[in-house]
Amino acid sequence: TYYEAKGKPYFYELLKPLGTMDNLNQDDFIDWGTEERYQKAIGIGECAGVVIDLIATLLFESEEKIQSAASTYQEGKWAASIYHSYSSMVNSAKALLTAEKTKTNTHASIIKDFDEIFVASNRLNLGVGFSDLVLQINKNEPTAAFAHSYLEDAKNFLETVDAYRKLELINA
Repeated sequence: TYYEAKGKPYFYELLKPLGTMDNLNQDDFIDWGTEERYQKAIGIGECAGVVIDLIATLLFESEEKIQSAASTYQEGKWAASIYHSYSSMVNSAKALLTAEKTKTNTHASIIKDFDEIFVASNRLNLGVGFSDLVLQINKNEPTAAFAHSYLEDAKNFLETVDAYRKLELINA
């Protein structure tokens, strides 16, 4: 290839002048169309240009996981359906915890923190603890009956979380 024929040093020397900042003046640190000087605030990727609503994205993914749970249930793949329902519930909990700026590093911490922050404080009434709801997966065999009831639990949980989030945004 062209790269191999020229070699790495050739491209390094070609690009090296672009890495220097010696020839820049203060106007180079002002975005076109604005008058404010650039300030590094976020770090890597801060100028990516795309802003997404992470919480809405997580809730959308939870809905997709419920759809996957429903389709695998219809295919008779009970274990897969149960897994998707579980993933949806954990993902939905992660969405609300993210809104609270709570770290969501593991499923175990998501389950524990959701119970403490939302269920124990009565901010959300699930009728049971979140851990009891989501960890049914550990106490049941992957049968059609359990897959169906767990899928319904996941749907109801997402509806509850989604309604809570909408109220939170209205009252913000």
